[in-house]
Amino acid sequence: MNILVLMCDHHRFDALGCLGNPLAHTPNLDRLAARSVRFDNCFTQSPVCAPARHSLATGRYTHAHGVLTNNHKPYPGMYTIAHALKPLDYRRFHLGHMHWTDKQMDNGYEPEITAAMWRETMQDKVLSRYDWEAHGVTRRTTAGPSPRTREEYWGYHVATESIRQIEEAVERGESFISWTSFTEPHPPFYPPKEFYELIDQSKIALPEQPPDDAPPPHVRILRMRREWEHLTDVEVRQIIAGYYGMVALVDSYCGIVLDAIDRLGVRDDTVVIWTADHGDQMWEHQLFLKFNMREASIHVPLLIDLPQCHPAVRQELVEHIDLFPTICELTGASCPKSVHGNSLVPLLGDDSTPHGWRDAVFSQIGDVQMIRTDQWKLNVYDGIPGELYDLKSDSKEFYNRISEPSAADTTASLMNRLKAWEEAHRPNVSH
Repeated sequence: MNILVLMCDHHRFDALGCLGNPLAHTPNLDRLAARSVRFDNCFTQSPVCAPARHSLATGRYTHAHGVLTNNHKPYPGMYTIAHALKPLDYRRFHLGHMHWTDKQMDNGYEPEITAAMWRETMQDKVLSRYDWEAHGVTRRTTAGPSPRTREEYWGYHVATESIRQIEEAVERGESFISWTSFTEPHPPFYPPKEFYELIDQSKIALPEQPPDDAPPPHVRILRMRREWEHLTDVEVRQIIAGYYGMVALVDSYCGIVLDAIDRLGVRDDTVVIWTADHGDQMWEHQLFLKFNMREASIHVPLLIDLPQCHPAVRQELVEHIDLFPTICELTGASCPKSVHGNSLVPLLGDDSTPHGWRDAVFSQIGDVQMIRTDQWKLNVYDGIPGELYDLKSDSKEFYNRISEPSAADTTASLMNRLKAWEEAHRPNVSH
């Protein structure tokens, strides 16, 4: 089987038209969802780009591969899904926003198609506009329509280069994995004008915020809020409109690639996986972007379109590290001992939940760790329990129960599980 991974950046779990989101114009991803197994409880290993992507590549938790933030490099000997497929003579393409933090380390793939290559194809006026949009405060706190056309974004270059490589492999009769990683809808939230205008800002309902009787947020959340505390409701809606314009834009790029594998006649020989590295707060808890353990940041979409497999919706807790062993099982590749995830293949063709399936997921960024079960979420800051949420009764995470005496046993139990998880996945496992 060929493997096509379509990956977005900052794409919220619920930013799909097929989930009833009125702001999400996603006809191509909706079409993919209609023929896929949809995992409604998938979680990223980190709410930031590089750690999440290294976990996807290696099937390992962040503290085990070493990339705890965008500034960390992986431990020596990084072993990726591309390494696992190499003995089977797969062509191994990776392009777009891969976010390798050690460019010199062997990642197992063929030479990467990078943003620098895209820039070489663009006129100076296009790059000047992009650089303005992507600069500091503009990128993080504003949004609007861009004069750039759909063809003048990095995502279009990623889509067309992905198709070029796939065409080459098909022409030669070679199996391939194409990890096609779009930067969109990552900020800057400046889509082409026609995509920005798809969103009727008068119909944007701002997210509900914590009520007055809710405990104050953790000090780190309060610190994050300062970046956007000056925004008016009008400006917030402009950012939300820009985000969903970018969602529509990247949906069109996904559609280009999906149409290509149909045209090339390899759809029935290709597993299509679509996910995102993390979500975006979109003004929930008066935040944008990610960098925290709120549901909007760590809950991610996951679709797997396996030919001849009936569409379904699964509710089990799954993690990004599960994709490595899943791809190995689907292709017949050997899955190394270094992988921490569980293959999702048993969830693709059977209604039952495998015996012993996980009842908790884990995420980490820097010194912040999370353990989440169906009911509880514990967030730990620099080794100290800081937030405890009962997701059954408080799905919006408004009421931090960490200081309640009645919750002490739950906190202690989750803390013990978190420590055991950390110890069990130390970075000393050989391949």
